[in-house]
Amino acid sequence: MDHYATLGVPSSADAAQVRDAYKRAALRAHPDRARGDARAFLELKRAYDCLVDATARKRYDAALASRRARPLAETIDAEEMDVVCVMMGREGERGASGGVDAYARACRCGDAYEIPVAELQRLRRELHDECVLECGGCSLRISVRLKPIGADEAHASARVARA
Repeated sequence: MDHYATLGVPSSADAAQVRDAYKRAALRAHPDRARGDARAFLELKRAYDCLVDATARKRYDAALASRRARPLAETIDAEEMDVVCVMMGREGERGASGGVDAYARACRCGDAYEIPVAELQRLRRELHDECVLECGGCSLRISVRLKPIGADEAHASARVARA
């Protein structure tokens, strides 16, 4: 996910909008709060630090544009991905203690495209119809089609109503 999405602001947001969005989100995710999330808070902080610094934001925007310009290797349905436990260490490094369940798909380079299960579920709840994942070991990207949570139940009830 990019820094703009992390903070929930458009790429055209000015420093004041970024700061306001960070403050609101940081209050919800702060680890000292009852339902705080240390990882989410660190992601918010990382996004905020980048987007309020004009020089860092220019570099980030250029890198983001470059990443988005790369072609997609393939488009798949989320159901085609495997659920695995990805080992995460400090700052998201692999190999240390503490794992997180993630959807994964092998890349032709030998590494994998991965997204935490909770993140994919959040995207589905927010009614996103797709997300783009980058390989952890090369520059390839895939598009993952998402079915909104409850879509199966809505289709089933529509079929029953017609019958």
